[in-house]
Amino acid sequence: MDSKREQIIQAALKRFSHYGFNKTAMSEIAMDLNITKANLYYYYSDKNALIKEVLAYISDEILTQQYLILKQYDGSILDVLCKLLEVKADFLKDYYVLHINENLEWIKGQGIGTLLEQFHQKNIKIVADLLERAAKHGEIEINSIEESATSYTEIMEGLSLIRSVSDMISGMPDARNVDVILESQKKATKFIFNNKIKVEN
Repeated sequence: MDSKREQIIQAALKRFSHYGFNKTAMSEIAMDLNITKANLYYYYSDKNALIKEVLAYISDEILTQQYLILKQYDGSILDVLCKLLEVKADFLKDYYVLHINENLEWIKGQGIGTLLEQFHQKNIKIVADLLERAAKHGEIEINSIEESATSYTEIMEGLSLIRSVSDMISGMPDARNVDVILESQKKATKFIFNNKIKVEN
């Protein structure tokens, strides 16, 4: 990614994080960068194209950090799962307005759903990689790694959604909900995996 696109993404990210997608105009982003609106449209044909790249940028950052944590697996799957959740929570605190916006009606049909689905599949892959490592290490015993990874990821995402739905309805984001989401996810993680972990005699 060239430096100009990086600058545009960072400027857009600040605006989107504070005001949301819908209340941010391309002209405001151009003004923040001290460039013309036409110059901004040279790089991004419309706001939707810019939103996609901003979401892809955040997704890549999250995944990069999560893969670093995945490599730290040393025989404690619960520790790694909780650290993976903490990475997401840290980003969610910074970009809570975007989390609320992801679920709004207006972005449906904009091609953003495809991007979010790709991110969802990558999340499943990370969990599957961890489960495979834990199974090879002899820490857990699971019949279907892919099925378990998919179910676990969907449960975590469901908890995140249900805990923030009131903010979506009210339009009044409260990033303090992220701590509630994280605590709920950690409790569910322990509940799900405690009976899967082999206890050494």
